[in-house]
Amino acid sequence: MKRFFSLSLLLVLSLPVFAADPSHPRIGLVLSGGGARGAAHVGVLKVLEEMRIPIAAVVGTSMGALVGGAYASGVGVDRLEKELTNANWDDLFVDEPPRAEWPMRRKDDAAQASWDFSLGVNAGQVKLPKGALVGQKVELFFTDLVKAGELVENFDELPIPYRAVATDLENGEMRVFADGSLPKVMRASMSVPGLFAPIEIDSRLYVDGALVRNLPVDVARAMGVDRVIAVNVGTSYLPRDKLQTVVGVMGQMVAILTEQNVQRSLGQIKRNRDLLITPDLGDIGPGDFKRAAEAIAAGEQAARGAKSRLAGLSVSPAAFAAWRESLPRTLHAAGKIDEVKVVGIDRVNARLFEPLIENQEGRFLDRRQLESDIQNLYGRGDFERINYRIDNTAGRNRVIVDAMEKSWGPGYLTFGLGFRSDFVGDNRFGLRGTYRRAWLNELGGEWLTSVQIGNELELSSELYQPLRLDRAGFVAPYLDVGRNPISVFEGSQRIARYDLTRSVVGLDLGSTLFDERAELRVGALLGNARTNLDTGEPSLPETDNNESGLRARFLWDTLDSRYVPGSGVRLALSLFSPQSVMGADVDYNRLSLSVTGAKSFGKNTLVGRARLGSSFGSDMPFYDQFALGGFQDLSGYANEQFRGNQLAFGALVYYRQLATLTPPLGRGIYLGGSLEVGSIRDTLDFLTEPKTRFGSSVFLGADTWLGPAYLGLGVGGDGDATGYFLLGRP
Repeated sequence: MKRFFSLSLLLVLSLPVFAADPSHPRIGLVLSGGGARGAAHVGVLKVLEEMRIPIAAVVGTSMGALVGGAYASGVGVDRLEKELTNANWDDLFVDEPPRAEWPMRRKDDAAQASWDFSLGVNAGQVKLPKGALVGQKVELFFTDLVKAGELVENFDELPIPYRAVATDLENGEMRVFADGSLPKVMRASMSVPGLFAPIEIDSRLYVDGALVRNLPVDVARAMGVDRVIAVNVGTSYLPRDKLQTVVGVMGQMVAILTEQNVQRSLGQIKRNRDLLITPDLGDIGPGDFKRAAEAIAAGEQAARGAKSRLAGLSVSPAAFAAWRESLPRTLHAAGKIDEVKVVGIDRVNARLFEPLIENQEGRFLDRRQLESDIQNLYGRGDFERINYRIDNTAGRNRVIVDAMEKSWGPGYLTFGLGFRSDFVGDNRFGLRGTYRRAWLNELGGEWLTSVQIGNELELSSELYQPLRLDRAGFVAPYLDVGRNPISVFEGSQRIARYDLTRSVVGLDLGSTLFDERAELRVGALLGNARTNLDTGEPSLPETDNNESGLRARFLWDTLDSRYVPGSGVRLALSLFSPQSVMGADVDYNRLSLSVTGAKSFGKNTLVGRARLGSSFGSDMPFYDQFALGGFQDLSGYANEQFRGNQLAFGALVYYRQLATLTPPLGRGIYLGGSLEVGSIRDTLDFLTEPKTRFGSSVFLGADTWLGPAYLGLGVGGDGDATGYFLLGRP
């Protein structure tokens, strides 16, 4: 009897103190969606904790699912505030890892911008990606945020029972998640259609729960709560000036679609028992994640304004402390990782994941290394998303890596355009289409073909076949055919324009070096170059030259952006050597070196550029001589105004970021200027005087999803001045 009494007493003491008092209600917290406005929920939670109000259940939609899921899993309010205010949201909304971490093969693809806008080709059908953003980094952010609950699949076993609401994309019905992978469920609830790709769970596709229940009061009621505290942050429409970004437009669309279901939910709030908190968020829009601190403050202010009604739900300090102690304890992965299992692989060779497995298996979990390995794999461009979860079945710690290959692959179509003008007669434009077929075999063979039409024509095709999975060796047969205009200047006057038609068939042997940050190629080629006079004086003879020979290239690239870099270095060393023993009509060696380095200081960036070129005393055909002139390449002069067999050039470019573009539309808008000096020697004297020349420019530029965009004014050392306009990659 005594033992029975002791066990009964222990059981009673283990329950929340207020639960022993039937007069104290079970409180359900309902957090609505609203994008960045949902950060206000953290401010409300700060006040609820300060007033010692125990929560029996949490239900959230969209951003409310993120804040609610984190709080229910045991994340403290202080950490929640820190994570939301310190997060680099611009980076989180870019799926790709930094360009500096891309494999060299991808960096060298001229069609690739900082964001992947490719269409898919599969079984003869063209397929679109499921959304502008996959949410790769966002989901990893969620996984790290709620790691306290990573071993919990039943959400009733979290410290606070939790539900998340999402919309079934196939039938439009509401799905209330009570179990599963917590970060994946949170991510599904936030999948704004068109902006984020839907999430597949249990063979169904899910998008933002705001479409069906943005303020899920009824879901909380179904969990058996007595009273509801509902926080509504998603009912405000954005003014026109806030609808200039993808996030803003999509947020407004969701707000319009969800207003009706919000009104129905508001009608379910019982005036005398429930409490509605509506923070005054002013002009904070769903995409204003950088204003999270303001939203949190607004939520706190609104909750404090409701203190008189909240006071009746407060418990004593002792009761609140006992409630906190009684909550279930969540567990992290304990001990060493017994196994790493990769699931979802079909086309891609699973051996790619061996370094990731080696870095974790038999060791204590290293989340930073794991996420770095995941992002490196994602940067190859083969996956729709990669995430991980921890499993502790039968007492064995396992890391499950969920790798979803791009459902719209393995063939990819990319389109681009380019336009360049120096406003003195040289206008170049082209429309480009690129097809890449990945994973032709288990070693990762690729076929890359590019076609450009315009006044610069191009057809190129390469079969890239690694000899090893790590690309330590590869062979690459290729075909290049192109035609582009070559201008001839006498002094500062354009006197003729020739069309240069070039065709090359070759084979390269190569290797990637230094963890795929560099690539070395050497090869032989059969080629022909033909020039035909288009307009002007026949100052140079038309040519039809066999230029078969050898070529070599070394490329090192760690730039964060190919065209508007803020950090990193790019070094390219190339040699072209037509050989008479291989049938070439002329023998010469053309060696060129170009180096670009960038360093940023806050919003200010300095870029240094240098180019060197030499033919080692031999005379090269006019069309293959080194050229100077054009924007940031001796600004103030016409494009490629000067040509010669020897080249030395240097430039210092400064620019300041004026505005940030919302990814994936771009990175930023910049105002800057440049100083340049260049020397062309061993020239055709009757055309170009060999001497050192100077140039400078001022410009307004942008790094956009189409590529770079510049509007500039250049002034040359001789007093010449001209304007420039560039868009994309001609």
